[in-house]
Amino acid sequence: MVRKIVVTFFGFFIALCFVGTGFSEPLTPQMCKEKVMAAAKLLESEGDAAIPKIKAEDGEFRFAGGEGYIWIHNLNNVMVMHPIKPSLDGKPLGDMRDVNGVYLFTAMNETVEAHGSGWIPYAWPKPGQKESSPKISYCVLVKHGDKEYVAGAGMYDVTAEDIKKLFPEDAIYED
Repeated sequence: MVRKIVVTFFGFFIALCFVGTGFSEPLTPQMCKEKVMAAAKLLESEGDAAIPKIKAEDGEFRFAGGEGYIWIHNLNNVMVMHPIKPSLDGKPLGDMRDVNGVYLFTAMNETVEAHGSGWIPYAWPKPGQKESSPKISYCVLVKHGDKEYVAGAGMYDVTAEDIKKLFPEDAIYED
């Protein structure tokens, strides 16, 4: 009887440990690309009506335990929606560059205008840090009616060389 209670308690404890983690998978380049493509499909079919769905805190476009998310900007380098930093919404971002001088959103737009989609490597501080780390984002150009959007997601500590091995056919921005 005591053994049964201990086993039940232990099982309950293990289950509690996973509550809140959502049994999340680690963030991968494949996951970023899949989520961006899914968001692009939704934007293509619904336009602006898709934005609250993509922004939803508990939605499918917040993934890998919250480490991954989709943002949307436009070809005028204006942030349409950033779920982690809503203060960027509506702001022009054409002058935003990394420590190496890469104009992030200009590079993203050049890539999607030339190829429809692609990977953009740059350096950016991880949340809570001041020093920049390697980051790469996957972006897709999306059209709905007369509007054009760029949907993207990124991750740290992945290089252009890593992406070339995983997705040899994908465009990669080179400065």
